[in-house]
Amino acid sequence: MGIRAAVAMLLLVMCVSVQGSDFFKQKNYDKHGNEGKGDSDQKEPHPIKTVCVIPAFIDRLKEGMQLFYGYQNEEASEWFESKCPNSTAGELSHDCGCFFWAFRCHTAMNKTDLARVALDSALEIAPFDSKLLSIKGEMLAETDGEFERAAEVFKEAAKYEDKKGDDYEKNLMRHYYNSATAYVQLSRAEDAIDMYRKAAATKQGQDKWSIYNSMGLLLYDLERYEEAIEAYEEALDIEADHTAVLRNLAGVYLKLDNVSAAIPLLRISAARDPDSFEAWFYLGSAYQRNEQHAFAAVALENATKISPKHTLAHKMAAESLAYAEDYGGAVRHFRKAHSLLKSHSLYGGCDVLSGLGSVLMEVHEYRKAYDAFFGALQRCDCGIAPDPADCEQDPVSLLDIGLAELALGRVVAANSSLQAALEVSEAQGAPLAEA
Repeated sequence: MGIRAAVAMLLLVMCVSVQGSDFFKQKNYDKHGNEGKGDSDQKEPHPIKTVCVIPAFIDRLKEGMQLFYGYQNEEASEWFESKCPNSTAGELSHDCGCFFWAFRCHTAMNKTDLARVALDSALEIAPFDSKLLSIKGEMLAETDGEFERAAEVFKEAAKYEDKKGDDYEKNLMRHYYNSATAYVQLSRAEDAIDMYRKAAATKQGQDKWSIYNSMGLLLYDLERYEEAIEAYEEALDIEADHTAVLRNLAGVYLKLDNVSAAIPLLRISAARDPDSFEAWFYLGSAYQRNEQHAFAAVALENATKISPKHTLAHKMAAESLAYAEDYGGAVRHFRKAHSLLKSHSLYGGCDVLSGLGSVLMEVHEYRKAYDAFFGALQRCDCGIAPDPADCEQDPVSLLDIGLAELALGRVVAANSSLQAALEVSEAQGAPLAEA
């Protein structure tokens, strides 16, 4: 009882000299507006508050808030700047809520420097307000690129999140997820995974699929494929048949050469998201790896309809169509791929023209085949390569030309091309058959 009496007497002495409005200016209040500890003789430092915005004191901010909600952002920004420009000046420099609303108004007007001052001033008064800490973390990450500090601030936000709040679990999950995202930017994979696991351990339900999906992506990059599979399966348990997760899980199976496990996932993804280029492209790729070229051709042609300027999709569609003996379709897609290549580069893509030439040979269009093979030889001429020193002549391109010339009855030219192919092959130390 002696200690309590002493504390009560101390508080009484502290309050004796406090009168009128000055009492409310320098007194501290909890989130419910209840009186806490304060010091009437000092304005600095501010008494520490747990929560910034106190409903009991909103009335004195009403004018500025009405301007803000009335879409008069410039006037609202100026009003709050006049009332609380920083933590040491202004009529309401003791009021954390003033700084919070100043931050919102300055941000709406893209006044980044003023917004930063307002937020930092609010944190001086309420350094443990989880909402302020979360906003600070976002500013550090998105505006300043200071991901290490951001990650730590997000963890502080999680630490001080109000456990009695209605959105406690949701906010906790968000803080940990944001911290993980910052660690990913720093390539601190283990720290990121730890934060993802903390986020996944919250009681928040439906939104957690994205946490497991993000965790799966990171684990895939770390080549921890079995753990990535587990993460994606957790995501699908929450959000069944989510197309992006299905594709990501299929990607792991493809990496492990388990094509038969990947194809059903990609089929579901394409069926549920038929306007997705990725869905059809990855399905076509999987079918092609499984040598199911008729199915691959259908999927890849769908991909080219969605993204008609995707060179690789046209090339792959052409290849599968050729295997499926749809030579007309193969020629069409090879030519489209070649047209796209010509529009942005002079070098490379000789495999497109070689593929076109091979299809034209199948349909006995020998002159056109020769032109395609010659074009391939020109596009991969080491003289126009970005790094000629590292460039090697492909003997197969000479062999293709020789065979086309032979089909055209140009025996002398054919012999010359075939001899050149043999010489290049021997100079490179690789038998022509292997090449």
